[in-house]
Amino acid sequence: MTTGSTPPPPAPAWRPEIDGVLERLLADHEPWPFEATPDRLYTRDDLYAGFGEGGLQASADWAIYLRAEVSGRPPVPPTLALGHRLHDHGITIALDGFRAGRQLVGVMGGHALRRGSPGYHQAVALGRVVADAGFCLTTGGGPGAMEAANLGAAASRVDDATLAGWLERLAASPGFYDDADGFAAAALAVADELTEPVESLAVPTWFYGHEPTNPFATHIAKYFANSVREDGLLAICTSGIVFTKGGPGTAQELFQDAAQNAYRTVGPASPMILLDPPDDPTWWERTGLETALRAVFLDGDGNPRPGADRVHRVADVADVPALLDADR
Repeated sequence: MTTGSTPPPPAPAWRPEIDGVLERLLADHEPWPFEATPDRLYTRDDLYAGFGEGGLQASADWAIYLRAEVSGRPPVPPTLALGHRLHDHGITIALDGFRAGRQLVGVMGGHALRRGSPGYHQAVALGRVVADAGFCLTTGGGPGAMEAANLGAAASRVDDATLAGWLERLAASPGFYDDADGFAAAALAVADELTEPVESLAVPTWFYGHEPTNPFATHIAKYFANSVREDGLLAICTSGIVFTKGGPGTAQELFQDAAQNAYRTVGPASPMILLDPPDDPTWWERTGLETALRAVFLDGDGNPRPGADRVHRVADVADVPALLDADR
């Protein structure tokens, strides 16, 4: 089975020093279920280790989630909090290495999108066309639209009949909240048959660790700090971001990306593409999101801010590649 693992790079110069600090700090503490100084991105095999013995709650991913700081839980001890920060720093360094020479295109959308729905099939098709155009598809790594897009990218060289069969099998476990273990098992079974997946990236977080990381991305940059993950996910997609129908999280990403573009906080503005839902084509105007988005790209005198001309709206995924920045 090919999981997209890459050989670890040479240890950074600061690593021995950090490891020495950790040895002293952790001398009287139980071992953590994660590496505090990772030197590579995760694969699905890393996160789903143990799943076969007892489902999601027996997996390595769940063990790490239980040590994450999540709203409603008591704050983690200071030493563990330091471990979280060091971990996320290591992931960022590994992610920077992965990004070199690749053009990343983001797909943002609802985590609750059900398998078998028109929107799910559209996100699969979107992933395929983005990967076919030579871009590295990037998502937030969760279920729903994120899973569908990573699947489409991974299977972009698979024939239509095989992909249709996989989609039919996945639709038998349509939602994570219906049966979490069955939902994850269906995805893992399909992922195992993707022996030569086209590479793509997922950037999930243990803040939402109760949702399974989708296993279709070949490279997974999973973070403890959702704020670091959220801002960074949008910042690295410099070739453009496609926004699909979603909830508050997708709306947050939409306007956070707009702020990055308008204020040029991560360089020149990149494309923002609003994709019409196939079963709700007026959704962007009905919700007011498109109107509000275009409004924030105007200053107090009505002049366009940087990025105003990078906002597009399309109904067909085939129109997306031509709107992306191929040189970033």
